[in-house]
Amino acid sequence: MLLTSPLAPGNRPALAFFGLLFGMFYLLPLFSDNFYLLSIFTTAYFYIIFATSWDVFAGYGHLMNFGHALFIGLAGYLTAFLDTIYHLPPIVVLPLAVLLTGTIGFFVGYLTLRLRGPYFAMVTITFAAVAYESSIMFSEYTGGEEGIPGISTLTDSFAGDYYFVLVAMTGIFLFLMYFTRSRYGLLLKAISQNEDSVLASGVNTARVKILTYAISGALCGLGGSIYTYFLTHVGPTSLEQVFSTTILIMAIVGGIGTITGPFIGAFALVLFNEFFRDFEQYRLLVYTVLVVVIIFTTPKGLIRYGPPLLRALRLKKRS
Repeated sequence: MLLTSPLAPGNRPALAFFGLLFGMFYLLPLFSDNFYLLSIFTTAYFYIIFATSWDVFAGYGHLMNFGHALFIGLAGYLTAFLDTIYHLPPIVVLPLAVLLTGTIGFFVGYLTLRLRGPYFAMVTITFAAVAYESSIMFSEYTGGEEGIPGISTLTDSFAGDYYFVLVAMTGIFLFLMYFTRSRYGLLLKAISQNEDSVLASGVNTARVKILTYAISGALCGLGGSIYTYFLTHVGPTSLEQVFSTTILIMAIVGGIGTITGPFIGAFALVLFNEFFRDFEQYRLLVYTVLVVVIIFTTPKGLIRYGPPLLRALRLKKRS
């Protein structure tokens, strides 16, 4: 059963919370020029893009995507080729990255989403694995394990890059909130719970799923292209299975099928990861234990605590 996102038009406390959160994001560089702090927040914005773009299909459609990093890596290598070889500006490269990853998403979806069963999940792993191995095998083009360095930056300053990423994340988040409340979002929810009934009503369920997966891939590809510009480098790590797994974990921790859940999950886990940096050799262990505890104690994600907290605030305000 899908959770209802607290960020609904009539939910003023939730809207106020996210409004304050985004206000903090946009005002942060005005109060601090700490490179490390701004880098952490920028990294969080990227993972928010990746986790929410994963959730719009996998979370709402209940079809697990174990290879979401495929879109990040493909967009990254395309960005590297077009920047280092053809010297095209980001205003040209970014739309091409969206077009490529959206087309790949449509192609993969067309091959698998008309079928029932676990085929889609297996294919996503396979495509990501093939892309990863190809990035190493064709080293004369991809740079092998070292990747492709020397990619241009988005802007002439770090603050400019920060705001570029933040604006992109904001736009994607708002679009996904709108999309999941549109006809397609409602249909995807219905399909995930009873596809036969939706088919009986005359809806082409395969088309809805394929279109949504293409959108998921395109938005992730946009984030992947910007991510490559931000790092000024791309390599096989952008295609690794661990990258896809990290995105999946962030979405589950936050609460799938909500968009706001993966937003919170990605933001929280990036901050937790940096906080545990001081634990040195115990960092991975502590981080893993924390994630496992959250998943087992709150199987519906951190977002489930949103409505109770908002109700408590309302009662306190009335009293």
